[in-house]
Amino acid sequence: MSPRRQRRDDAPEHPQKGKRRSIRHGAMDPALDDDDPDGEALVIPEPRREPPRPPEILLRKLKLVEALERLESQLRAHALHGQLEVLVIHGKGQGSIGGISVLGPEVRLWCDRHPALVMTWSEAPLRWGGAGAIVVRLRPQ
Repeated sequence: MSPRRQRRDDAPEHPQKGKRRSIRHGAMDPALDDDDPDGEALVIPEPRREPPRPPEILLRKLKLVEALERLESQLRAHALHGQLEVLVIHGKGQGSIGGISVLGPEVRLWCDRHPALVMTWSEAPLRWGGAGAIVVRLRPQ
């Protein structure tokens, strides 16, 4: 038998090049089977999940008066339904004159002036809007 043929026969049982399985193919340990004679179950840790995104109030592209009216009515509705956190998206102000945010500072000021409804607020994480949104924590009603 040729040396080339002999090497293939002695090689471990892996799929040939071009027909390889995923990386996980060899990752399974047959010793850790569900049919464990000791009766111990294999514990697989749950993947970490980020907290769910709270319901949103969209204020982008609204006039200031309309935005504040919508903010108040929707925050009150969320508080009555027992929602504790709400994501308020006011935008970064890039479409306004001079590119300066009008809604952002006013929404934050409104939240500061209504302590009976708003417990705290903070800037939203980047994945939820960053500087263009705030997370409002409501007082239970």
